[in-house]
Amino acid sequence: MKSKKAFMLGAAMAASCFVSAFALAEQYPAQAPAKLAVQAVKSAVDQALRAGGKVESSKLSAELKQKLKAAKVGKSKAVASKAAVNSEAVEAVVDGLQKPSELQGAAIAAFTPLFPTLDINTLYTLTGVETGAQIAYHFNLPTSARIQVQLLNQSAGTDMSLTLFHDDGQGNLTPLGTSDNAGSADEYLNGVMPAGDYYWYMVANTASNAQFSFGVAVDSNIDAFEPNDTAQSAFALPDALNQVTGNLDSVNDVDYFDFTSLRGQGVGMFLGDDDEGTRNQWIFERFDGNNWVVIQPNNTSTYPSLTPGYIVKVRVRANPAVALNPKAQYKLTLGSAPRLNQSNVNGDNVVRIPSSIMQLATQASRSLSWSTQWSDSTGEPLRGVTPVLRVDKRFDDSNQYHWVNYEAKTGITGAASGNVDLGSCSGDLNVVYPDSSSGQTYNWRTWFNMGGWRIELKEFPGVGVGGNITQYVSLGHICSQTIVR
Repeated sequence: MKSKKAFMLGAAMAASCFVSAFALAEQYPAQAPAKLAVQAVKSAVDQALRAGGKVESSKLSAELKQKLKAAKVGKSKAVASKAAVNSEAVEAVVDGLQKPSELQGAAIAAFTPLFPTLDINTLYTLTGVETGAQIAYHFNLPTSARIQVQLLNQSAGTDMSLTLFHDDGQGNLTPLGTSDNAGSADEYLNGVMPAGDYYWYMVANTASNAQFSFGVAVDSNIDAFEPNDTAQSAFALPDALNQVTGNLDSVNDVDYFDFTSLRGQGVGMFLGDDDEGTRNQWIFERFDGNNWVVIQPNNTSTYPSLTPGYIVKVRVRANPAVALNPKAQYKLTLGSAPRLNQSNVNGDNVVRIPSSIMQLATQASRSLSWSTQWSDSTGEPLRGVTPVLRVDKRFDDSNQYHWVNYEAKTGITGAASGNVDLGSCSGDLNVVYPDSSSGQTYNWRTWFNMGGWRIELKEFPGVGVGGNITQYVSLGHICSQTIVR
Protein backbone atom coordinates (compact mmCIF):
# COMPACT_ATOMS: atom_id res chain seq x y z
CA MET A 1 0.00 0.00 0.00
CA LYS A 2 1.22 3.50 -0.66
CA SER A 3 2.33 5.27 2.49
CA LYS A 4 1.39 8.73 1.23
CA LYS A 5 -2.28 7.88 1.79
CA ALA A 6 -2.15 8.32 5.55
CA PHE A 7 -5.30 7.05 7.22
CA MET A 8 -6.58 10.01 9.19
CA LEU A 9 -10.01 11.31 10.10
CA GLY A 10 -10.89 13.94 7.48
CA ALA A 11 -11.90 17.37 8.69
CA ALA A 12 -14.85 19.25 7.23
CA MET A 13 -13.83 21.76 4.61
CA ALA A 14 -14.44 25.49 5.08
CA ALA A 15 -17.59 26.68 3.38
CA SER A 16 -15.78 28.71 0.76
CA CYS A 17 -16.94 26.32 -1.91
CA PHE A 18 -20.38 24.95 -2.61
CA VAL A 19 -22.60 23.17 -5.09
CA SER A 20 -26.25 22.78 -5.95
CA ALA A 21 -28.50 20.35 -7.71
CA PHE A 22 -31.56 22.55 -7.45
CA ALA A 23 -33.34 22.23 -10.79
CA LEU A 24 -34.85 25.31 -12.38
CA ALA A 25 -36.04 23.85 -15.64
CA GLU A 26 -39.66 23.74 -14.47
CA GLN A 27 -39.48 27.10 -12.70
CA TYR A 28 -38.67 29.21 -15.71
CA PRO A 29 -41.35 31.91 -15.69
CA ALA A 30 -43.80 32.56 -18.48
CA GLN A 31 -42.08 35.04 -20.74
CA ALA A 32 -43.69 37.92 -22.57
CA PRO A 33 -41.96 38.93 -25.80
CA ALA A 34 -38.94 41.05 -25.07
CA LYS A 35 -38.05 44.27 -26.81
CA LEU A 36 -35.68 43.98 -29.72
CA ALA A 37 -32.42 45.86 -30.01
CA VAL A 38 -31.82 48.07 -33.03
CA GLN A 39 -28.32 47.20 -34.07
CA ALA A 40 -26.36 45.65 -36.88
CA VAL A 41 -24.06 43.19 -35.11
CA LYS A 42 -22.21 40.11 -36.23
CA SER A 43 -23.75 37.25 -34.26
CA ALA A 44 -24.80 33.63 -34.56
CA VAL A 45 -27.90 34.69 -36.46
CA ASP A 46 -26.29 37.30 -38.73
CA GLN A 47 -25.85 34.79 -41.46
CA ALA A 48 -26.40 34.39 -45.18
CA LEU A 49 -30.04 33.36 -45.40
CA ARG A 50 -31.01 30.84 -48.02
CA ALA A 51 -32.53 32.37 -51.11
CA GLY A 52 -36.31 32.49 -51.23
CA GLY A 53 -38.74 33.64 -53.89
CA LYS A 54 -39.99 37.09 -54.75
CA VAL A 55 -43.09 38.82 -53.44
CA GLU A 56 -44.67 41.99 -54.74
CA SER A 57 -45.90 44.81 -52.58
CA SER A 58 -49.31 46.45 -52.67
CA LYS A 59 -51.52 48.31 -50.23
CA LEU A 60 -52.87 46.88 -46.96
CA SER A 61 -56.52 47.16 -46.10
CA ALA A 62 -57.56 50.29 -44.22
CA GLU A 63 -58.66 48.11 -41.30
CA LEU A 64 -55.25 46.47 -40.92
CA LYS A 65 -53.45 49.79 -41.40
CA GLN A 66 -55.43 51.17 -38.48
CA LYS A 67 -54.73 48.05 -36.41
CA LEU A 68 -50.99 48.33 -36.93
CA LYS A 69 -51.04 52.04 -36.21
CA ALA A 70 -53.04 51.55 -33.03
CA ALA A 71 -50.67 48.81 -31.86
CA LYS A 72 -47.65 51.09 -32.26
CA VAL A 73 -49.23 53.62 -29.90
CA GLY A 74 -50.37 50.96 -27.45
CA LYS A 75 -54.03 50.71 -28.42
CA SER A 76 -54.14 47.31 -30.13
CA LYS A 77 -57.51 45.57 -30.28
CA ALA A 78 -58.48 42.32 -31.93
CA VAL A 79 -60.62 42.51 -35.03
CA ALA A 80 -63.64 40.27 -35.34
CA SER A 81 -62.77 39.02 -38.79
CA LYS A 82 -59.17 38.01 -39.34
CA ALA A 83 -59.29 38.69 -43.05
CA ALA A 84 -55.70 39.29 -44.02
CA VAL A 85 -56.15 41.82 -46.79
CA ASN A 86 -58.76 43.26 -49.14
CA SER A 87 -58.74 43.19 -52.92
CA GLU A 88 -55.72 45.49 -52.94
CA ALA A 89 -53.76 43.25 -50.58
CA VAL A 90 -50.31 41.81 -51.02
CA GLU A 91 -50.31 39.03 -53.57
CA ALA A 92 -49.59 35.84 -51.72
CA VAL A 93 -46.55 34.21 -53.29
CA VAL A 94 -44.80 34.29 -56.60
CA ASP A 95 -41.64 32.72 -58.03
CA GLY A 96 -41.91 29.51 -55.97
CA LEU A 97 -42.02 30.56 -52.35
CA GLN A 98 -41.33 27.60 -50.11
CA LYS A 99 -44.12 26.28 -47.91
CA PRO A 100 -43.69 26.54 -44.16
CA SER A 101 -42.10 23.47 -42.65
CA GLU A 102 -44.22 20.75 -41.10
CA LEU A 103 -43.10 21.91 -37.67
CA GLN A 104 -44.28 25.43 -38.41
CA GLY A 105 -47.52 24.10 -39.80
CA ALA A 106 -48.20 22.20 -36.58
CA ALA A 107 -47.35 25.23 -34.48
CA ILE A 108 -49.81 27.51 -36.28
CA ALA A 109 -52.51 24.97 -37.10
CA ALA A 110 -55.02 26.57 -34.74
CA PHE A 111 -54.03 30.13 -35.61
CA THR A 112 -55.03 32.25 -38.60
CA PRO A 113 -52.42 34.97 -39.14
CA LEU A 114 -53.43 38.46 -40.23
CA PHE A 115 -50.92 38.38 -43.11
CA PRO A 116 -49.47 35.75 -45.44
CA THR A 117 -46.92 33.40 -43.88
CA LEU A 118 -43.29 33.18 -44.99
CA ASP A 119 -40.48 30.88 -43.84
CA ILE A 120 -37.79 31.71 -41.33
CA ASN A 121 -34.10 31.58 -42.34
CA THR A 122 -35.03 32.60 -45.87
CA LEU A 123 -34.26 35.87 -47.67
CA TYR A 124 -37.15 37.23 -49.74
CA THR A 125 -37.09 40.02 -52.35
CA LEU A 126 -39.81 42.62 -52.98
CA THR A 127 -40.02 44.68 -56.14
CA GLY A 128 -42.11 47.55 -57.45
CA VAL A 129 -42.25 49.40 -54.12
CA GLU A 130 -43.52 52.98 -54.10
CA THR A 131 -43.47 55.74 -51.49
CA GLY A 132 -46.08 55.14 -48.78
CA ALA A 133 -46.31 51.39 -49.35
CA GLN A 134 -47.05 49.41 -46.19
CA ILE A 135 -46.05 45.75 -46.37
CA ALA A 136 -46.63 43.00 -43.78
CA TYR A 137 -45.92 39.27 -43.55
CA HIS A 138 -46.18 36.64 -40.82
CA PHE A 139 -43.64 34.13 -39.51
CA ASN A 140 -43.81 31.58 -36.72
CA LEU A 141 -41.13 30.66 -34.18
CA PRO A 142 -41.73 27.04 -33.15
CA THR A 143 -39.36 27.38 -30.17
CA SER A 144 -37.69 30.19 -28.28
CA ALA A 145 -34.77 31.52 -30.29
CA ARG A 146 -32.33 34.33 -30.84
CA ILE A 147 -33.44 36.17 -33.96
CA GLN A 148 -32.21 38.88 -36.25
CA VAL A 149 -34.89 40.54 -38.37
CA GLN A 150 -33.31 42.02 -41.49
CA LEU A 151 -34.22 44.46 -44.26
CA LEU A 152 -31.34 44.64 -46.75
CA ASN A 153 -30.16 45.66 -50.19
CA GLN A 154 -32.46 48.63 -50.77
CA SER A 155 -32.41 50.23 -54.20
CA ALA A 156 -30.56 53.54 -54.46
CA GLY A 157 -32.72 56.37 -53.20
CA THR A 158 -34.99 54.06 -51.19
CA ASP A 159 -35.69 54.63 -47.49
CA MET A 160 -37.54 51.79 -45.72
CA SER A 161 -38.41 51.32 -42.05
CA LEU A 162 -38.80 47.94 -40.32
CA THR A 163 -40.99 47.07 -37.32
CA LEU A 164 -41.59 43.70 -35.69
CA PHE A 165 -44.96 42.91 -34.09
CA HIS A 166 -45.97 40.01 -31.88
CA ASP A 167 -49.44 38.44 -32.17
CA ASP A 168 -50.80 36.84 -28.98
CA GLY A 169 -52.72 34.31 -31.04
CA GLN A 170 -55.94 36.31 -30.97
CA GLY A 171 -55.00 39.15 -33.29
CA ASN A 172 -53.74 41.43 -30.50
CA LEU A 173 -50.52 43.09 -31.62
CA THR A 174 -47.54 44.28 -29.60
CA PRO A 175 -44.73 46.26 -31.28
CA LEU A 176 -41.33 44.92 -30.25
CA GLY A 177 -39.00 47.35 -31.98
CA THR A 178 -38.47 49.56 -35.01
CA SER A 179 -35.36 50.16 -37.11
CA ASP A 180 -35.52 53.30 -39.28
CA ASN A 181 -32.04 54.26 -40.39
CA ALA A 182 -31.55 57.18 -42.74
CA GLY A 183 -31.58 56.54 -46.48
CA SER A 184 -31.00 53.07 -47.86
CA ALA A 185 -28.95 51.78 -44.89
CA ASP A 186 -29.74 48.20 -43.83
CA GLU A 187 -32.25 47.71 -41.01
CA TYR A 188 -31.68 45.14 -38.23
CA LEU A 189 -33.61 44.12 -35.09
CA ASN A 190 -31.92 41.67 -32.70
CA GLY A 191 -33.18 39.83 -29.66
CA VAL A 192 -34.30 36.61 -27.97
CA MET A 193 -37.96 35.81 -28.56
CA PRO A 194 -40.22 33.08 -27.18
CA ALA A 195 -42.09 30.69 -29.46
CA GLY A 196 -45.02 32.41 -31.13
CA ASP A 197 -46.32 34.39 -34.09
CA TYR A 198 -44.71 37.56 -35.43
CA TYR A 199 -45.12 40.04 -38.27
CA TRP A 200 -42.65 41.98 -40.37
CA TYR A 201 -44.12 45.45 -40.99
CA MET A 202 -42.23 47.52 -43.56
CA VAL A 203 -43.04 51.08 -44.61
CA ALA A 204 -41.60 52.87 -47.64
CA ASN A 205 -40.65 56.37 -46.48
CA THR A 206 -39.20 57.02 -49.93
CA ALA A 207 -39.34 54.65 -52.91
CA SER A 208 -39.85 54.62 -56.65
CA ASN A 209 -40.28 51.22 -58.30
CA ALA A 210 -37.85 50.11 -55.62
CA GLN A 211 -36.53 46.70 -54.60
CA PHE A 212 -35.24 45.36 -51.29
CA SER A 213 -34.79 42.04 -49.44
CA PHE A 214 -35.98 40.96 -46.01
CA GLY A 215 -36.01 37.90 -43.76
CA VAL A 216 -35.46 36.65 -40.24
CA ALA A 217 -32.42 34.60 -39.20
CA VAL A 218 -33.21 32.24 -36.32
CA ASP A 219 -30.85 30.44 -33.95
CA SER A 220 -32.68 28.13 -31.53
CA ASN A 221 -29.48 26.98 -29.80
CA ILE A 222 -30.15 29.04 -26.67
CA ASP A 223 -30.60 28.09 -23.04
CA ALA A 224 -33.75 28.39 -20.94
CA PHE A 225 -32.63 31.61 -19.21
CA GLU A 226 -32.56 33.87 -22.25
CA PRO A 227 -33.02 36.74 -22.73
CA ASN A 228 -30.46 37.67 -20.09
CA ASP A 229 -27.92 39.45 -22.27
CA THR A 230 -27.65 42.64 -20.20
CA ALA A 231 -27.29 43.49 -16.54
CA GLN A 232 -30.80 44.98 -16.68
CA SER A 233 -32.29 41.72 -18.03
CA ALA A 234 -30.35 39.40 -15.70
CA PHE A 235 -32.13 36.19 -14.74
CA ALA A 236 -32.99 36.31 -11.03
CA LEU A 237 -32.40 32.99 -9.27
CA PRO A 238 -34.62 31.97 -6.33
CA ASP A 239 -33.72 31.72 -2.65
CA ALA A 240 -31.88 28.40 -2.75
CA LEU A 241 -28.57 26.83 -3.64
CA ASN A 242 -28.99 27.04 -7.42
CA GLN A 243 -27.16 25.23 -10.17
CA VAL A 244 -28.16 26.03 -13.75
CA THR A 245 -26.99 24.85 -17.15
CA GLY A 246 -26.56 27.33 -19.99
CA ASN A 247 -24.64 28.06 -23.15
CA LEU A 248 -23.35 31.01 -25.15
CA ASP A 249 -24.78 30.93 -28.66
CA SER A 250 -22.21 33.35 -30.08
CA VAL A 251 -19.00 35.16 -29.16
CA ASN A 252 -21.12 38.27 -28.55
CA ASP A 253 -23.53 36.55 -26.16
CA VAL A 254 -23.22 37.40 -22.46
CA ASP A 255 -25.37 35.73 -19.80
CA TYR A 256 -26.23 37.66 -16.62
CA PHE A 257 -27.62 36.20 -13.39
CA ASP A 258 -28.68 37.77 -10.08
CA PHE A 259 -29.16 36.31 -6.61
CA THR A 260 -30.63 38.17 -3.63
CA SER A 261 -29.36 37.39 -0.12
CA LEU A 262 -32.75 37.72 1.58
CA ARG A 263 -31.53 36.97 5.13
CA GLY A 264 -28.02 38.28 4.75
CA GLN A 265 -26.78 34.71 4.32
CA GLY A 266 -23.44 33.97 2.73
CA VAL A 267 -23.51 33.66 -1.05
CA GLY A 268 -21.14 31.67 -3.19
CA MET A 269 -20.54 31.12 -6.89
CA PHE A 270 -18.72 28.74 -9.19
CA LEU A 271 -18.61 28.00 -12.92
CA GLY A 272 -17.93 24.50 -14.18
CA ASP A 273 -18.41 22.73 -17.49
CA ASP A 274 -20.26 19.70 -18.82
CA ASP A 275 -17.37 17.33 -18.01
CA GLU A 276 -16.13 17.69 -21.59
CA GLY A 277 -13.15 19.89 -20.81
CA THR A 278 -14.81 23.03 -22.16
CA ARG A 279 -14.44 25.36 -19.15
CA ASN A 280 -11.77 27.53 -20.79
CA GLN A 281 -14.29 28.71 -23.41
CA TRP A 282 -15.92 31.02 -20.88
CA ILE A 283 -14.92 33.89 -18.62
CA PHE A 284 -16.82 34.01 -15.32
CA GLU A 285 -17.12 37.31 -13.45
CA ARG A 286 -18.80 38.83 -10.40
CA PHE A 287 -19.71 42.49 -9.96
CA ASP A 288 -18.09 44.13 -6.92
CA GLY A 289 -20.21 47.27 -7.10
CA ASN A 290 -17.86 49.10 -9.43
CA ASN A 291 -16.10 46.58 -11.65
CA TRP A 292 -16.47 43.09 -13.05
CA VAL A 293 -13.95 40.81 -11.33
CA VAL A 294 -12.79 37.60 -13.02
CA ILE A 295 -13.17 34.35 -11.06
CA GLN A 296 -10.46 32.01 -12.31
CA PRO A 297 -11.32 28.51 -13.57
CA ASN A 298 -11.55 25.90 -10.78
CA ASN A 299 -11.94 28.69 -8.21
CA THR A 300 -14.95 29.54 -6.13
CA SER A 301 -15.90 32.93 -4.74
CA THR A 302 -17.93 33.46 -1.58
CA TYR A 303 -19.38 36.40 0.30
CA PRO A 304 -19.41 35.04 3.90
CA SER A 305 -22.17 37.41 5.01
CA LEU A 306 -24.12 40.23 3.43
CA THR A 307 -26.64 42.92 4.22
CA PRO A 308 -30.15 41.42 3.92
CA GLY A 309 -31.50 42.19 0.47
CA TYR A 310 -28.07 42.54 -1.17
CA ILE A 311 -28.08 41.44 -4.82
CA VAL A 312 -25.09 39.44 -6.03
CA LYS A 313 -24.48 39.80 -9.77
CA VAL A 314 -22.48 37.48 -12.01
CA ARG A 315 -22.03 37.01 -15.72
CA VAL A 316 -20.62 34.48 -18.20
CA ARG A 317 -19.02 35.63 -21.44
CA ALA A 318 -16.95 34.09 -24.20
CA ASN A 319 -13.19 33.80 -23.85
CA PRO A 320 -11.83 35.61 -26.94
CA ALA A 321 -8.67 33.51 -26.81
CA VAL A 322 -10.54 30.22 -27.33
CA ALA A 323 -12.80 29.09 -30.17
CA LEU A 324 -16.38 28.95 -28.91
CA ASN A 325 -18.54 25.86 -29.33
CA PRO A 326 -22.15 27.12 -28.98
CA LYS A 327 -23.31 23.60 -28.07
CA ALA A 328 -20.98 23.36 -25.08
CA GLN A 329 -22.78 23.82 -21.77
CA TYR A 330 -21.55 25.59 -18.68
CA LYS A 331 -22.77 24.79 -15.17
CA LEU A 332 -23.24 27.83 -12.98
CA THR A 333 -23.67 27.60 -9.22
CA LEU A 334 -25.02 30.72 -7.54
CA GLY A 335 -26.93 30.96 -4.29
CA SER A 336 -26.81 30.38 -0.55
CA ALA A 337 -23.39 29.11 0.49
CA PRO A 338 -23.85 25.74 2.24
CA ARG A 339 -22.84 24.70 5.72
CA LEU A 340 -22.51 21.06 6.72
CA ASN A 341 -23.96 20.88 10.23
CA GLN A 342 -23.91 17.13 10.78
CA SER A 343 -22.54 14.02 9.13
CA ASN A 344 -22.37 10.36 10.12
CA VAL A 345 -20.94 7.32 8.36
CA ASN A 346 -21.28 4.03 10.25
CA GLY A 347 -20.42 0.45 9.44
CA ASP A 348 -22.30 -2.72 10.35
CA ASN A 349 -21.43 -5.00 13.27
CA VAL A 350 -17.80 -6.16 13.22
CA VAL A 351 -15.11 -6.96 15.76
CA ARG A 352 -13.12 -3.77 15.37
CA ILE A 353 -9.43 -3.77 14.63
CA PRO A 354 -7.80 -1.79 17.49
CA SER A 355 -6.29 1.59 16.70
CA SER A 356 -3.07 0.39 18.31
CA ILE A 357 -2.69 -1.96 15.34
CA MET A 358 -4.04 0.25 12.55
CA GLN A 359 -5.88 3.56 12.38
CA LEU A 360 -9.16 2.69 10.62
CA ALA A 361 -11.75 5.27 11.63
CA THR A 362 -14.67 3.47 9.95
CA GLN A 363 -14.91 -0.34 9.81
CA ALA A 364 -17.60 -2.31 8.00
CA SER A 365 -18.18 -5.79 6.64
CA ARG A 366 -21.06 -5.59 4.19
CA SER A 367 -22.72 -2.17 4.49
CA LEU A 368 -22.38 1.48 5.41
CA SER A 369 -25.13 3.84 6.53
CA TRP A 370 -24.65 7.59 6.14
CA SER A 371 -26.46 10.85 6.78
CA THR A 372 -25.89 14.60 6.47
CA GLN A 373 -27.70 17.85 7.28
CA TRP A 374 -27.06 21.14 5.47
CA SER A 375 -28.05 24.78 5.93
CA ASP A 376 -27.02 28.25 4.84
CA SER A 377 -24.96 30.50 7.09
CA THR A 378 -28.07 31.69 8.95
CA GLY A 379 -29.23 28.15 9.76
CA GLU A 380 -31.95 28.02 7.08
CA PRO A 381 -32.09 24.39 5.81
CA LEU A 382 -30.84 23.85 2.27
CA ARG A 383 -33.40 21.86 0.35
CA GLY A 384 -32.74 20.09 -2.95
CA VAL A 385 -28.95 19.82 -2.80
CA THR A 386 -27.18 16.54 -3.56
CA PRO A 387 -24.71 15.22 -0.98
CA VAL A 388 -22.49 12.44 -2.30
CA LEU A 389 -20.77 9.75 -0.25
CA ARG A 390 -17.66 8.69 -2.19
CA VAL A 391 -16.18 5.32 -1.26
CA ASP A 392 -12.98 3.60 -2.34
CA LYS A 393 -13.16 0.32 -0.43
CA ARG A 394 -9.74 -0.92 -1.53
CA PHE A 395 -6.73 1.24 -2.14
CA ASP A 396 -4.30 -0.32 -4.60
CA ASP A 397 -0.83 0.59 -5.85
CA SER A 398 -2.03 2.41 -8.98
CA ASN A 399 -1.56 5.81 -7.34
CA GLN A 400 -5.20 6.53 -8.22
CA TYR A 401 -8.38 6.54 -6.20
CA HIS A 402 -11.33 4.48 -7.41
CA TRP A 403 -14.25 6.34 -5.93
CA VAL A 404 -17.77 4.98 -6.22
CA ASN A 405 -20.39 7.67 -5.68
CA TYR A 406 -23.59 7.26 -3.70
CA GLU A 407 -26.00 10.18 -3.95
CA ALA A 408 -28.91 11.44 -1.89
CA LYS A 409 -31.13 14.52 -2.05
CA THR A 410 -31.85 16.82 0.88
CA GLY A 411 -35.46 17.37 1.92
CA ILE A 412 -37.23 20.23 3.64
CA THR A 413 -35.04 19.94 6.75
CA GLY A 414 -31.82 19.94 4.74
CA ALA A 415 -31.18 16.30 5.67
CA ALA A 416 -30.20 13.42 3.39
CA SER A 417 -29.21 9.83 4.12
CA GLY A 418 -28.50 6.52 2.41
CA ASN A 419 -27.08 3.02 2.64
CA VAL A 420 -24.18 1.42 0.77
CA ASP A 421 -23.77 -2.26 -0.04
CA LEU A 422 -20.04 -2.94 0.09
CA GLY A 423 -20.27 -6.54 -1.10
CA SER A 424 -17.82 -9.30 -0.25
CA CYS A 425 -14.02 -9.32 -0.45
CA SER A 426 -11.04 -11.63 0.12
CA GLY A 427 -8.68 -9.24 1.90
CA ASP A 428 -5.14 -8.10 1.16
CA LEU A 429 -4.10 -7.86 4.81
CA ASN A 430 -4.67 -9.84 7.99
CA VAL A 431 -4.01 -9.17 11.66
CA VAL A 432 -4.55 -11.08 14.92
CA TYR A 433 -5.65 -9.24 18.08
CA PRO A 434 -7.51 -9.87 21.35
CA ASP A 435 -11.05 -8.60 21.87
CA SER A 436 -13.17 -8.72 25.02
CA SER A 437 -16.21 -6.73 23.89
CA SER A 438 -18.40 -9.83 24.37
CA GLY A 439 -17.37 -10.12 28.05
CA GLN A 440 -14.80 -12.82 27.34
CA THR A 441 -11.44 -12.39 25.66
CA TYR A 442 -10.84 -14.07 22.31
CA ASN A 443 -8.09 -13.76 19.76
CA TRP A 444 -9.46 -12.81 16.36
CA ARG A 445 -7.87 -13.09 12.93
CA THR A 446 -9.29 -10.49 10.55
CA TRP A 447 -8.74 -10.28 6.80
CA PHE A 448 -9.44 -6.83 5.40
CA ASN A 449 -8.73 -4.17 2.79
CA MET A 450 -7.84 -0.56 3.45
CA GLY A 451 -9.80 2.22 1.76
CA GLY A 452 -11.45 5.55 2.49
CA TRP A 453 -14.54 7.70 2.11
CA ARG A 454 -15.39 11.37 1.77
CA ILE A 455 -18.54 13.51 1.52
CA GLU A 456 -19.03 16.19 -1.12
CA LEU A 457 -21.81 18.07 -2.84
CA LYS A 458 -22.37 16.75 -6.33
CA GLU A 459 -21.90 19.74 -8.59
CA PHE A 460 -19.17 21.52 -6.64
CA PRO A 461 -16.18 19.89 -4.92
CA GLY A 462 -14.72 20.94 -1.61
CA VAL A 463 -17.50 21.26 0.98
CA GLY A 464 -18.10 18.31 3.24
CA VAL A 465 -15.76 15.76 4.81
CA GLY A 466 -12.38 15.25 3.19
CA GLY A 467 -10.47 17.83 1.19
CA ASN A 468 -7.17 18.72 -0.43
CA ILE A 469 -5.12 18.34 2.76
CA THR A 470 -6.83 15.44 4.53
CA GLN A 471 -8.37 13.76 1.54
CA TYR A 472 -10.52 11.07 3.15
CA VAL A 473 -11.64 9.27 6.27
CA SER A 474 -9.95 5.89 6.58
CA LEU A 475 -12.07 2.79 5.97
CA GLY A 476 -11.43 -0.85 6.83
CA HIS A 477 -13.47 -3.23 4.67
CA ILE A 478 -13.66 -6.39 6.78
CA CYS A 479 -13.64 -9.49 4.60
CA SER A 480 -13.62 -12.28 7.18
CA GLN A 481 -13.11 -12.76 10.94
CA THR A 482 -12.41 -16.01 12.83
CA ILE A 483 -11.45 -16.89 16.41
CA VAL A 484 -7.98 -18.39 16.69
CA ARG A 485 -6.22 -20.15 19.59
